[in-house]
Amino acid sequence: MPATLRHVRRSLILALLLPACGAEEADASATSHASTTAASTTDASTSGSTSSDPSGAAAADTHDTDLGPVEFQCQPGMTPSDPFIDCVESFTPEGAVFGQDRFPQVVYGPPVAGPASTGSLDVLALGCGGEITLYFDAPAIVDGPGPDFIVFENPIPFGTGTFAEPARVLVSADGLEWHAFPCDPAGDETLTGCAGVSLVHTGADDAVDPTDPALAGGDAFDLAQLGLSTVRYVRLLDLSVAYHGDRLWCGGGGGGFDLDAIAVVHGS
Repeated sequence: MPATLRHVRRSLILALLLPACGAEEADASATSHASTTAASTTDASTSGSTSSDPSGAAAADTHDTDLGPVEFQCQPGMTPSDPFIDCVESFTPEGAVFGQDRFPQVVYGPPVAGPASTGSLDVLALGCGGEITLYFDAPAIVDGPGPDFIVFENPIPFGTGTFAEPARVLVSADGLEWHAFPCDPAGDETLTGCAGVSLVHTGADDAVDPTDPALAGGDAFDLAQLGLSTVRYVRLLDLSVAYHGDRLWCGGGGGGFDLDAIAVVHGS
């Protein structure tokens, strides 16, 4: 999208979206910010080169892909297996703190949708250019008919679509060799193949099955697209700057992709 049109759209979003943010959400964000503990995660001050350009101009994120091996912090049998994230292998935020007071539990279990499928506050912010690597114990994620897992973020309804803070999705069977789903945040306005795009329609207290890609919402991914039969790791890398064209949405401690949950559709 041309830069001029992109900036016009951001201005419209600001005008329409910010007044709709209630005091409850602001208070929740402030509370989460104040109660963050450094022991819960990698120190954002040493995790990368996030820009602090006050002009809000676009600047390179720390990275938009990471094929590095894991350190195998997560081991089989550490937690009872369920169709959701079993362990956080690593987390490198970039200037974000929202959700860290509840880390890592905030990303475990089923997604928690906001009222009428609006953005949830039960999330962990990665920050612009941040990343997180998740581990799935047996039965892991296997290729079956259709989508094999669903990534849930907290996009906010906007017009006929959503206001998105997208992420690239990479998967690995062994934590050493990584494969990325195609995702072009700068050239594809629909964000096909990215996570953080679709509304969440399921929550912990309703009857919608979070492992049903036809009903649950979120962004579904099929291992067959990458020619893979099974994976145990999912890595998410925030691409907000590449998509929005600037760092306008990177501040406040809650910028970037906000992870709610990942649900396994097909397990071995």
